[in-house]
Amino acid sequence: MARALIHLVENGRVLLPKEELHHLVRVRRLKAGDKFEALDVKEGKVYRCTLSKEGGIWHGLILDTLEVDADPPLKITLAQALIKKDKFEWVIQKATELGVSEIIPILTCRTEIRLDEKREQRKLQRWSKIVAEAVNQCGRSRLPILGSPVSLAALLEERTEGLWIVLDEATDFPMRQLLAECHSAENCILLVGPEGGWDDRDREILSAEKAHSVSLGPRIMRAETASIAALAVLQYELGDFNG
Repeated sequence: MARALIHLVENGRVLLPKEELHHLVRVRRLKAGDKFEALDVKEGKVYRCTLSKEGGIWHGLILDTLEVDADPPLKITLAQALIKKDKFEWVIQKATELGVSEIIPILTCRTEIRLDEKREQRKLQRWSKIVAEAVNQCGRSRLPILGSPVSLAALLEERTEGLWIVLDEATDFPMRQLLAECHSAENCILLVGPEGGWDDRDREILSAEKAHSVSLGPRIMRAETASIAALAVLQYELGDFNG
């Protein structure tokens, strides 16, 4: 069934943003009377609706509220070092599909991407759109939180409780062993470095905070590959991939 992201519900109707209306009517070819699902991104609710047009204005008439349970119980924050544009966008799209609760772009010693305030705002708008489209596609009911880029040190200064996992090719401690020892963890923070890997100065910051450095195996993966592989492992070992 076609799905649309909405931002306002009033008087038993959902109001459709311009781009969502275009998707329903022009792309999916829905007509008045056809049914679709509307996701209220603020409340995390999904409504089954009938498409209606009154006075030249399209909206959805709410039929009922659906029970949606596509968000995993495991809370995962992905702290991903900024990497090249297309690769970073791919990571946040797939991370959203894999059920992360939060995405934080981080700046490390070897991060080559630097954003001024104007570029950062443009990037955040584009990233937010990618995340919203991924939520719509995969059937989740809530948007992951998308943070502004922060330095590694600043991220760790705001440290919250949880299992902090650092992917690092310089260690041989298996990620699976750590997860076996921490099998009851409900909140994980996964840190993934840039294309060139962690600098020794980054490792000093991380070791001071007692984050757990782990390996995904004998092969050195690209940053974007490592992120998605580790998220899949987390969901299998601690999340809802195993049912």
